[in-house]
Amino acid sequence: MTNLYGFTFMRGVDRLDYPYMEMLKSMSGITSKIYVALGESSDQTAEKISTLANVEIIKTTWEDRYMGDGGKIFAQQANIALDKLRAAHGDEEDAWALFLHCDEIIHPDEYSKLLQDLQLAISTGADAIRLRFLHFWKDHYHIASNKRWQPAEIRLFKLKSDILCYGDAQGFHQYQKQIDSEVNLFHYGHVRPAEQHRLKQEEIMRRIRPANKFNKYWKRERRAFAKTKMLAINCHHPNFMRPRIERLNDQFDLPTKKVIHLVGNPDEYSNYFKDHINVENIYWHQVVQDVPAAERKERMVITQPRFWQHLLYQQPLSVKMESPSAEEWSKDMELLLRLSDKGYSQKGS
Repeated sequence: MTNLYGFTFMRGVDRLDYPYMEMLKSMSGITSKIYVALGESSDQTAEKISTLANVEIIKTTWEDRYMGDGGKIFAQQANIALDKLRAAHGDEEDAWALFLHCDEIIHPDEYSKLLQDLQLAISTGADAIRLRFLHFWKDHYHIASNKRWQPAEIRLFKLKSDILCYGDAQGFHQYQKQIDSEVNLFHYGHVRPAEQHRLKQEEIMRRIRPANKFNKYWKRERRAFAKTKMLAINCHHPNFMRPRIERLNDQFDLPTKKVIHLVGNPDEYSNYFKDHINVENIYWHQVVQDVPAAERKERMVITQPRFWQHLLYQQPLSVKMESPSAEEWSKDMELLLRLSDKGYSQKGS
């Protein structure tokens, strides 16, 4: 039986309105214990996470000498928690570690898939698993899609290894072999009140860029954010996200539609996905000509549209991420994005 443990780092995240308690809830659902490197702060971060029985807190100090050094303080703090985890469980041959940032969540609906991928990694001799990002942008139903957004990163790895966090703690190195998972990382870092979002981005920028160049890089960052391209994604979020999503003035339960006509092969999609399309009446067709003419503009989604269908029926030719390192979406995810583009949604379990 494989043992799975969690680790992370945080500092003052309550003040900046990170979904850190939701992250810990997500991680708790799949790990037996979580190690948190907790930097000093004057908000309620420590008080709140100390209420969780399966969390071990490692108190740390963020040294000012690491300001403006590319964000190395983040990797240092992550590795403090990892070192504590290894000291406790590093001799276990079957132990793996799961790392999440304070604004990243794995949906409980994907736990079983993640565990399947973990067993696949073990059976094929891999020591690291890379998960795919959904970078929610501005609200809970759009994701950033242009090439500046990292499409995937390692978040799960064999504990008895030389793997360490590096850089600004976005990834890990010194692994021998990785596999790619279709499990999604729900990244909520850019969905929060405007003031907290600004403070959060400024805090990160000060840790990454030299003080004398802060204004230059901050202006560049704001310009890049203003040009962010988005894809609609009307997914169903984890139930424990409901209070936060509604507090931030987004709808948690999206409205059920009456009818949809899908042009494509239903056998290409999982039964789970098809059962969770949030529509009362779903009709599958082999060709567009089988769809009633009056329904083709507003109530039809073509799973693989041709160029003329893209123009005539306003079907996106592509829903890919622009990053050259991004893998193809799974069939289920691609269809969800196409459904979302037409205003349809996914329902919960």
